[in-house]
Amino acid sequence: MTMTHNLLMEIGCEEIPSRFIPRAMEQLSAEAAALLAENRLGHGTIETWATPRRLVILVSNLEMKQIDLVEKVKGPPLDRAYDDAGHPTKALQGFIKNQGVTLEQIGEEIIKEARYVMVEKEIPGRMTEELLPELLPLIIRKLSFPRPMYWQHKEVRFARPIRWLLALYHNKQVVFSFAGIQSGRITYGHRFLAPGPFEIDSANHYFRCLEENYIVVDQNRRRKMIVEQLEEKAAEKGGNALIDEDLLEEVTYLVEYPVAVDGSFDPSYLELPQEVAITSMQNHQRYFPIVEKESGRLMPHFVGISNNRFHQNIRKGYAKVLQARLADGQFFYNEDRKVFLESHVEKLKSVIFLESLGNVDQKRARLVELTEKIGRALGLPTDQVKNAKRSAHLCKADLVTNMVREFPELQGIMGREYARLSGEAEEVAVAIYEHYQPRYAGDAIPSTMAGALVALADRIDTLAGCFAAGIQPTGSQDPYALRRQAQGVVAILLGFEMNLSLEDYIDYALDALSATLEIDREKRQLLEKNLYDFLIQRIRFVLRDRGTDHDVTEAVLAVPFKATVDLVKKAAVLEQYLKGPLLDDVITAYNRVGNLAQKAPDDFVDKKLFADISEKELFRSLKTAEENLDNLDDYVKALEQLQLLKQPVDNYFDNVMVMVEDQKVRENRLNLLLALKKTFNRVADFSKLQSP
Repeated sequence: MTMTHNLLMEIGCEEIPSRFIPRAMEQLSAEAAALLAENRLGHGTIETWATPRRLVILVSNLEMKQIDLVEKVKGPPLDRAYDDAGHPTKALQGFIKNQGVTLEQIGEEIIKEARYVMVEKEIPGRMTEELLPELLPLIIRKLSFPRPMYWQHKEVRFARPIRWLLALYHNKQVVFSFAGIQSGRITYGHRFLAPGPFEIDSANHYFRCLEENYIVVDQNRRRKMIVEQLEEKAAEKGGNALIDEDLLEEVTYLVEYPVAVDGSFDPSYLELPQEVAITSMQNHQRYFPIVEKESGRLMPHFVGISNNRFHQNIRKGYAKVLQARLADGQFFYNEDRKVFLESHVEKLKSVIFLESLGNVDQKRARLVELTEKIGRALGLPTDQVKNAKRSAHLCKADLVTNMVREFPELQGIMGREYARLSGEAEEVAVAIYEHYQPRYAGDAIPSTMAGALVALADRIDTLAGCFAAGIQPTGSQDPYALRRQAQGVVAILLGFEMNLSLEDYIDYALDALSATLEIDREKRQLLEKNLYDFLIQRIRFVLRDRGTDHDVTEAVLAVPFKATVDLVKKAAVLEQYLKGPLLDDVITAYNRVGNLAQKAPDDFVDKKLFADISEKELFRSLKTAEENLDNLDDYVKALEQLQLLKQPVDNYFDNVMVMVEDQKVRENRLNLLLALKKTFNRVADFSKLQSP
């Protein structure tokens, strides 16, 4: 039976930013698993935990010794290993000496039809205790962070300076050094409540010691404790805690010993738009608001999570800093309300959008133009387009208000509120807020058409402007979130089932941009292609996320399409019939036609050159299919229409020799096939699909 022990390592450091920690735990587990596998060390589960001041890994049942390795070593070719008398040559003698084996241990093996001398060498596994001092520093070194620090020398980087290292294999200390820190069996408790140091005997003792010294090392348990305390404090106030998941995760990694501290603020601040107070609490102070159970309206109470035992001074301090923040919000709100939202539009001239793309007022003018063009292209009523244009005109005005300058997170929200106070139509006010949607993957798209139009205008203007300025995502770098912008475009087009072609959409943006940037014909053509390809790539990702077969995706993207929603519907139909006789017939007919159609000079067909009845029948079937496909949005019926071409195609190839000597007849027959191929391609490029 293989002997095993548990391995424990703790990396103690200055407070790690909370956003770094989840990824660091994933890396810690993955890198440890990879290195142990590479070094032939069997083990049980690998668990990781983290607090702001420590990353912890526990490898259970780590085997005490590497698995022995049997290694094959190739020697010289057999015909060079022995002379004519059958004696070992110098080549073989040198190989035997280098490998430390005897002639009796030599074998043979065929490799790529050639025979070679081969020897099997058994490499005994090393003891785990010998390997760990080499492996543990490697695990630490492999951890990467978005913005690492170096404090000893530039070759050593970590999220924050490392202050101690604890490493135990069973009850034995693993001795190594990293960043000038020698590993040991010392850990530290809570910075204020029980700093330590504490000497650890084993893994079990480690967890017991931390618990006794105010460290809840298990992040899942900390999270649960926080939620329970939030709910308890909110219930005491007669409400519910408003728990934002991102904030909950952040706070979980900000504390080692969570203690809920409830507090209150002046009810007069509830007269502010609710989002102002909530933003002040959540984004700035990391507090959790309390709302009424039934209505969801904000109550004048909050709960903060302290990393210390409760004290009245903590409650007073929490309330004091929130009071100052809310007072600022109230002052800015009152100042902004003194004028209509329209009066802020002129100030947009002083705000730069991008250096080469002018100011935000120029962007505003482009958004108005784009919104109208998109609305007209969709055939929307005049009043609806008018409201959308008004929303586009005002949608950036709140950027220069006092409130948004102080609280950038409220852009769009304050625009909506100030539009309402200014007497704008409700549809206009809502669209100002919604034009930022979706803000991230999975976020809701606008609920109103006006909001959707302005959102589309805003995104394509940003995309076209950045591409024209030479700003495009590269690899993992996307500082202007252009991929997210394009993903939002696709989500809106699909969500509203808009009959808008991507080519027109891009053209509108480049037309509007020409008032700000000089774009010559060659550059415009390149921009059109790059923007189209960029949006197509987002559509490809959407289809992939929906589980669409890769070949189906490529088949529908390879041919022109009217609108994104049509393309997605078409892909769904092809996916549905992919393994059935209907699509099999279509693919078979297409492949017979497509191979020869590539040789056609054009698609003009002269009926006078038909010599066989099967040619005439195929041509009639082609014309019938073309007519029936003209206004056919039902892609099941479209496939059925294409399926009707299989029999005429089969008859044609059974009775007609395409590549005859007469050039005119030959080209006419090839042209007929090309015309057929183009008809098939109105639905998809079926050559990219594999028939069953």
